Amino acid sequence: MNVCQPLVGIDYLLADETLLRTLSQKKVGLVTNQNALTQDYKPTAYVLKEKLGLALTCILTPEHGWSGQLAEGVKVEDGFDPHLNVPIFSLYGGHKQHLQGANIDVLLIDLQDVGLRCYTYTASCAKLLEALPEIEVIVCDRPNPLGPQQKGPPLDPDYRSFVGYLDVLFQHGQTMGELLVNYNKTHQNLPLTVISCQHDHQVYAYPWVPPSPNLPSWDSVLLYPALVLLEGTNISEGRGTSLPFMCLGAPQLDHYKLVSFINTIKGVRARPLIFTPQSGKFQGQECQGAHLLITDHKAFDAFSLGLELLSFLKGNYSQFEWEKMNNHKYFIDLLLGSDSFRKSLEKPTLSDFSLAVI
Repeated sequence: MNVCQPLVGIDYLLADETLLRTLSQKKVGLVTNQNALTQDYKPTAYVLKEKLGLALTCILTPEHGWSGQLAEGVKVEDGFDPHLNVPIFSLYGGHKQHLQGANIDVLLIDLQDVGLRCYTYTASCAKLLEALPEIEVIVCDRPNPLGPQQKGPPLDPDYRSFVGYLDVLFQHGQTMGELLVNYNKTHQNLPLTVISCQHDHQVYAYPWVPPSPNLPSWDSVLLYPALVLLEGTNISEGRGTSLPFMCLGAPQLDHYKLVSFINTIKGVRARPLIFTPQSGKFQGQECQGAHLLITDHKAFDAFSLGLELLSFLKGNYSQFEWEKMNNHKYFIDLLLGSDSFRKSLEKPTLSDFSLAVI
């Protein structure tokens, strides 16, 4: 059986011959990577090149680069794609003077977001809107894989950063198009159009196309609101293993006690796991931990699990530490956009942390 993705914004754009003719007479820049596909699994950039020809003047890429497979946090250089015959400008470490000189009348955006404020693609696009004023913007929207549920704290302005840039909840429940429309209204007021997508998508109903290297499956995405919080600690979130964002652990952690704790939580089960990351935290070191298995994704509350895991690990792992940044702020505070949760763990219970679930 041929299983298709839901219709997304790029599919509706490609079906609009009038809009395609208009775009073909302009200079178009496309924000995307090779993981953004049409409903029939063709890369957006390649299909648009066929339709627009020389009107497609450049590609702009976020974190993880044009391939979408570069490691997190790695500076991405500008480049060139010989098949498309266009330059590639990096929004994540490239030469900003090249970007400012990009010859663009219309900016198309087609990227898969993952539903959390800390995922950097929407922040990159918001910063791009700031850098290219008075330009027409068209967002080809895609479903939020985490759905419309909103959870977690709002952004405290004192903790604004690239992983907490937009004034939305941690799990915001919006599509990239919706996020950029609201951001544009309050910050830029550019001529911005969103080509909508089907919103009635069902997880597991179609193949997941990884938007970045460490979210390879539906399970990794659904567990992401929980395990991404471990990036603010010295606990491995599974990077450098075959189970990124599906397992966690650290050297000399009592993983049987961890598994027993996780198995009290609705919608998820865990099995003991010993693993040795090939990159990232504890590279080359044996870790004791757990592999998480979603048993009921409708009953499962990933964000609450993340908070409970942090509380458990801080109380039960003697080597637990919060990661600090060069500016002396704790990374967990930047991820959550608030220091309330971290400070609440210094108290006897979590009852003081009222921001947990909205």
